[in-house]
Amino acid sequence: MRFFNFLRRVNRGIVLAILLIIGLACYLIVDNIAFKDEREAIKQVLEDYAKDMGTFLLLPEQYREIGVSVPDSVVENKIKENNELVNKYFTSENSGNNRYNIFNIEESIANELKILLKNNQESRNKIKSYEAKITKVKSIAKNGTSLVSVEAVMDITTIATRGAEMFNVFYSDGMYSKDNPEVTEDMSFFTRSYEVTFECEMVKRNGTWKFSNSQGMSTIHREA
Repeated sequence: MRFFNFLRRVNRGIVLAILLIIGLACYLIVDNIAFKDEREAIKQVLEDYAKDMGTFLLLPEQYREIGVSVPDSVVENKIKENNELVNKYFTSENSGNNRYNIFNIEESIANELKILLKNNQESRNKIKSYEAKITKVKSIAKNGTSLVSVEAVMDITTIATRGAEMFNVFYSDGMYSKDNPEVTEDMSFFTRSYEVTFECEMVKRNGTWKFSNSQGMSTIHREA
């Protein structure tokens, strides 16, 4: 009798284990289906950011030509435009492994863009064209209900004077001539094309995916 009671308990345990496995599998299937829409939303944010990022340091066309002075009012207006865009794509809060870090990426990027604009104004260097596009999203990994890790590739093509200070993805790229001593800092336009592979965290806030704790991981240059 005890043996049959034991078998009943074992069978009940097996049934419960099977039900738990089925329940977990159903949850994962439903969760993956639901996250498919989020993946598409994240890809769209990446594509939109690449397009808007190309405008960060571009002044109105009449001020992009060599020798044309840029009034302070034009720079200040551009700074205000950038602040709105940065607020659109970045969050001031931290998340993931760095959620206790006091670093504020939104504030940092806004300040960096302000410095770059003013430096280019003072040095009279020009950025005539800046085009960026996402060419590949390598991975989007869930780290929670509203947090993901992303790895993607961006192609960038610029037309600028050699001393112009640039911005790539999340950071200043400095002056091309500083990294290449053989290049003279003449006031003429040249074209530069290169690829940036980057990783970042994105967090969903108020229904929108934003960058948080982002960092460029590697850059591969392909000079035109």
